[in-house]
Amino acid sequence: MRTTFHLPRAVEVELQRIGEGIRIARLRRGMSQEELARRMGVSFHTVRHIEQGRPGTAFGHYLHAMWILGIADTVSSVADPALDKEGLLLEAKDRRRKGGYKTASISNDF
Repeated sequence: MRTTFHLPRAVEVELQRIGEGIRIARLRRGMSQEELARRMGVSFHTVRHIEQGRPGTAFGHYLHAMWILGIADTVSSVADPALDKEGLLLEAKDRRRKGGYKTASISNDF
């Protein structure tokens, strides 16, 4: 039995945007959905679902398609900890609260 889940609208829109970007990249290279599917080792339907931005399609398939199309470098900033402004602020606040990072002391006891 298939479980139905609902994503926030913003997430659905982003998946559709990514899928559309993959579709455009494929078309610019003169590649059919069937050719991309063959190169990925998946079905034509999987490529169609990627291009539609279907949320149930494995994230790895999205990345694999992008890699084959030569646009995988465009996702390098996804979930980059250095770009997590909120997380960095929370980490700094927590560090201040705890009194900074604890460093291990080196023993001179031989």
